Amino acid sequence: MSVAFLELALTRRSREEFTRSPKARTKDLRFEKPSPKEIDPTTRIVVIGIGAITPLGLNVYETWRNMINGKTGIKKHQYEEYPRIKASVAATVEGFNPQEILKGIYPEKEVKNNLHRSAQFALAATHEALLQAKLLVPNNENTDKTWKINEEKVDPDDVSIIYGTGIGGGSQIGEVQTSLDAKGRAITSDILKALPERSAKAISMAYGIYGSAHSISDACATGNKALSSAFQELACGDAKIVITGATEATCVPVGSAMFDVIRSLDPEPNPKIASRPLDKSADGFVMGEGAATLVLTTLDYAKKIGAPILAELLSYKNTSDASSNVFPNGVGSEKAMWGALDRAKAKGLGRTIYINGHLTATEGDKIEMNVLKQALGDIKKNVVGISATKSSTGHLLGAAGALEAIICIQTLRTGSVPPTLKLENPINEALDFNCVKKEAQELNPETAMNNSFGFGGGNSVVIFQKT
Repeated sequence: MSVAFLELALTRRSREEFTRSPKARTKDLRFEKPSPKEIDPTTRIVVIGIGAITPLGLNVYETWRNMINGKTGIKKHQYEEYPRIKASVAATVEGFNPQEILKGIYPEKEVKNNLHRSAQFALAATHEALLQAKLLVPNNENTDKTWKINEEKVDPDDVSIIYGTGIGGGSQIGEVQTSLDAKGRAITSDILKALPERSAKAISMAYGIYGSAHSISDACATGNKALSSAFQELACGDAKIVITGATEATCVPVGSAMFDVIRSLDPEPNPKIASRPLDKSADGFVMGEGAATLVLTTLDYAKKIGAPILAELLSYKNTSDASSNVFPNGVGSEKAMWGALDRAKAKGLGRTIYINGHLTATEGDKIEMNVLKQALGDIKKNVVGISATKSSTGHLLGAAGALEAIICIQTLRTGSVPPTLKLENPINEALDFNCVKKEAQELNPETAMNNSFGFGGGNSVVIFQKT
């Protein structure tokens, strides 16, 4: 490629940045032969930072405090202009002002014009997680982005981002159709808001991260799939730090209409009653929104850089049902639970286990509880408690697994098992377990298992251990 052609290809802004930053230029043009990478099955993966934007709060502390105190994020949320959407409640994020919360993290104009709500959530949750991990330092070279990765702890080349979403900016496609009908054209920001990988790319650009940055999607199993992919990247030695998690912002007509038409959403109009996982009266889930971020690294590297160690990501297993488009058959989910438990046993599974079930207040609850008994086998007696926390957060779809992973970690750190709200009459399939009702219980589990099962039979189970 000639110099003249390169000059034409660069915009004025990027050309200035290219000239101004010799270090970045060196990084971009370095073509060193990579060292061989191999999977080390003995590698221990730990969580060093967590962050969340949820219907229960704008950070992990608020979310956890409200959950443990039995509060719900479900509220009235009716689309008056679309009376055929029966669902009239949702778990929405309140008080989220992106220009204020993301000030100094991302340029204000970009936040306003080019970031979908789901990407805004992802950035806010990630900033909280990186601060806790002690990986950020002030960026004195840029007034729009006042934070950057601490290069004394990790080279930005060695940080990867695997950030999932079920739908991401998909709701923007409806806005494009509106623009086409009104003006006959779309606008530039539509593509920047609509594409699902924008959350991962925004995180990369916010902090100057040069490692891989991409998104994955597998319906409601997305968050756990992102965690398992991060595990693999670290075990392979492809990164020293992985920022992972998932985001969703689908409490909008187009999002609710899709799930309402297949009768997945609870038609109950009372927020205090809607969404009743594990209860005999269950009649569907409630749409939720938010984001959850986890920062992962190896145990050895966490010790080297002095990062806080919150929990160990002990094992995972991903499977498929290979069956129905919507209805789970239980085969794949049992294999996922059994596989994750089997791997965890080989690494030293704790004696007391907490389970955060997928449990969506649908027929899937009965299937999950039945196959859970089969997967646990002789260690069923070690399960001290089970929660269905979608009863308080709503169902965050692609972000559900990531948020529930943080709930598992908080349970291990505090010893408190969060309640299943509105649980009055448990289904028969749940009677063999302590399904924590209404109020939190102090059970101090050593291990936490997080189940995520999605449409089309995508299953993912991850297991955390107290450190």
